[in-house]
Amino acid sequence: MHPIPDIVLFFGRLHPLLVHLPIGLIVLLAFLEVLAFVPRFRQANANAGVILSLAVPAAAAAVLCGWLLSLGGGYDPQLLRWHKWTAIGTACACAVAALLYALRFRRAYRACLFATFIALLVASDFGGSLTHGSDYLVRYAPASLKKLFGGKAPVVAAAPKPKDVAQLTAFSDVVQPVLQKDCVSCHGPDKSKGKLRLDSLAAVLKGGGSGPALLPGKSADSEIVRRLLLPLGTDDHMPPDGKPQPTLDEITLVQWWIDSGAPADKKIAELKPPLPIKRILAARFGAPQTEAKVVLPRPLGDVLPLAAKLSDDLQIPILALSARDAWLECNASIAGRDFGDAQLARLATLAPNLRWLDLGGTSITDTGLLQVASMPNLTRLHLERTAITDHGLAALANLSNLQYLNLYDTAVTDAGLLQLADLPNLKEVFVWGTKVTPTAAEGFIASHTDTNQLQQWRAQIAQLQAQIKGSHVSVDLGTQPAAAPMTNAVAINTVCPVSGKPVDPTKTVLYNGSLVAFCCADCKAKFEKDPTPFLAKLGLKPKDPLAAKPTTTTTKTTQ
Repeated sequence: MHPIPDIVLFFGRLHPLLVHLPIGLIVLLAFLEVLAFVPRFRQANANAGVILSLAVPAAAAAVLCGWLLSLGGGYDPQLLRWHKWTAIGTACACAVAALLYALRFRRAYRACLFATFIALLVASDFGGSLTHGSDYLVRYAPASLKKLFGGKAPVVAAAPKPKDVAQLTAFSDVVQPVLQKDCVSCHGPDKSKGKLRLDSLAAVLKGGGSGPALLPGKSADSEIVRRLLLPLGTDDHMPPDGKPQPTLDEITLVQWWIDSGAPADKKIAELKPPLPIKRILAARFGAPQTEAKVVLPRPLGDVLPLAAKLSDDLQIPILALSARDAWLECNASIAGRDFGDAQLARLATLAPNLRWLDLGGTSITDTGLLQVASMPNLTRLHLERTAITDHGLAALANLSNLQYLNLYDTAVTDAGLLQLADLPNLKEVFVWGTKVTPTAAEGFIASHTDTNQLQQWRAQIAQLQAQIKGSHVSVDLGTQPAAAPMTNAVAINTVCPVSGKPVDPTKTVLYNGSLVAFCCADCKAKFEKDPTPFLAKLGLKPKDPLAAKPTTTTTKTTQ
């Protein structure tokens, strides 16, 4: 099959623009003819000849462009055939009506005009079905009209979804509704642009004329994801500009499903989604939940006298974090083993104001953690070197503001870490000297990391680094002794050459005029001791053995 010339498709795409003109003119003319039957408006159709002189060529142009558009393919053949011939019939009927009007056969003209109007309705229904589904015109019509026009019977209400989001099927309950809503109108049974259908899993996996739509396990390399993430004005962006677009959360769910292997019938629980995906799923499918009550701190002036008294009684510092806010910090670790569950219970009166709480090295137990659970505004909590266990950590499940948790040298295991999986803001967890395994720690990190967002940020950083590097200017006069190479203020790498982890921009070394970044001080020290094993990863050459050692640079950060 020979490819369709671009000029043909260009004129074909004028069809949606042109087709509305003859439709409007025919509808207007039919309305004026009906209105002319009313004695008061007998002259309403006086300009029918002028309207017909516009409608006939407009109808012919619309039909011609529609035919050119159909050559591009991607439409249901039978539906396209009906639309084409009813549209041609409408244009011909309009031309006959114009001829009868010119010959002054008024009755025959009116009969032909109303026949044109009916043909227009049928052709429009087929046209709408080509782009919006086979029941486009009568989709929301009353049941009696649906039956009259051959629409589909009302859909019987589906069985209620499981209340437990974990029991939803990943494809049929999560991904397919997104594709049905935003993609199937152009890639379905009635219209399949690019020979691609997305109305079933088999069709999605089969792909289209350009190859596979997705690669299971590799969303970043999947064509469907690439097109969804293209800028809106781009030609290949899907869905096209002007049509309803999926939300970022919906695209994220599609990416997650593909990265999970694009399974056909696995449930959410089987795929073990990370925390960001759990949140999206809970927001979309979870049962409505009552918002957690925000517990506001008491005014600082009211709480400070009570804090001072407790500080004296318990022999521990309880101080305001700042003079402007009502937040308090409490360091009970100073009391050591003399501070236990009973003393912790006395802090309950300060619970809404406590922001930082250090219980490291005290004699608190799992029972005492029930008191900590009543401190909803905690962001920082030290539990190191205490007798707490996995059982006690369950009490912390509602501390939604908690960001830092130190569990060093406790009896916590993998099961305890799992108790913390749903804390939304937890960013730092210290588990040295515990029974937590590296595998559990890595799983915890993965569940709390939005990898899609990180990838987007890294891509933006790389783009900015390239722009900064490209903006450097050098001038060589050729008359001066060779100067030391200019220092590049931006690190040449985003991945640590020693560990392979993302770099910390404050840990850098200047090597041969290039700034090299590392993930931590240990990796930086290894490089400074012997950079040779890591140079190939950076694309750098070894220094002259007589040159100076690497220069360490220190970057200050402002909080």
